[in-house]
Amino acid sequence: MTKLLIHQIYYSDQTRAMLDPGFAALDNSTNARPDWREYWPIRRHLMAGSPDKDALVGYFSPRFGRKTGLDSAAVHTFVERAAADAEVVLFSPFFDQIAAYWNIFENGISHHPGSQETFRAAVARIMPGATLEALTMDSRNTVFCNFFLAKPRFWREWLRLNEMLYAIAESGQGALAAGLNAPARYAGGDVPVKVFMMERIASLMLATDPAWKVVVHDPLRCPLDALFAPFRRELVCLDALKIAATVRPSAEYRAVYRDIRRQIADRSKADFEVRRKQEPEAGTSSD
Repeated sequence: MTKLLIHQIYYSDQTRAMLDPGFAALDNSTNARPDWREYWPIRRHLMAGSPDKDALVGYFSPRFGRKTGLDSAAVHTFVERAAADAEVVLFSPFFDQIAAYWNIFENGISHHPGSQETFRAAVARIMPGATLEALTMDSRNTVFCNFFLAKPRFWREWLRLNEMLYAIAESGQGALAAGLNAPARYAGGDVPVKVFMMERIASLMLATDPAWKVVVHDPLRCPLDALFAPFRRELVCLDALKIAATVRPSAEYRAVYRDIRRQIADRSKADFEVRRKQEPEAGTSSD
């Protein structure tokens, strides 16, 4: 059997109550560096010891089950049946976000205005030669929420790249440090751009090095955002076009991709407006 070392991070009694008992609890209740979010407890744990080289290691948030619809039993079963020989196993949710953007950096730029130049500079610093425009990412190599398992060899490289950015951000010196530490819009309050960059390192590694042996839990089996549910077939086409463009780069693939994405955007906006108009005006409820 494959050895799994899956940790689930908690920050408080409330988040501890959300944990799956089939995962190992990772205590971050002191939350000494909230500005780094998940990177802080993951970093500390990776630096504290070296796990078995053949183990698959993971660090999940308390919302893993809610976002993926999976529990620890499902994770273990999937690995044993389909991913026993993998170096990296992905459990990414948000297929709509995977499909609707050419890569995870375009996704980040859309959701976190002002992050583009920092993403660009950070990628150039840690992976010279890679550019945001040239990166094609699809369901085979896109990681959301750090929901992945990997052998220690992958984690060591992940940590090395992140530590380069960590050192820059902590120094507070220069334009890249300022950009990494700058606030970006996020639900519930602003979060430093460095957090969103850190969450994209695994995807960057996989997209630039196809030698990693990756197995993917089908993201279409995870909950789909209600706004995009009517466009499931179109999203599948978008993902397929990106996969095709990776195998054989073609300007026509990208042009068709843009056309389908534009159609989804136009239709989803119209649907949103219809629903908004059907909602009662503020102050008319009986509450």
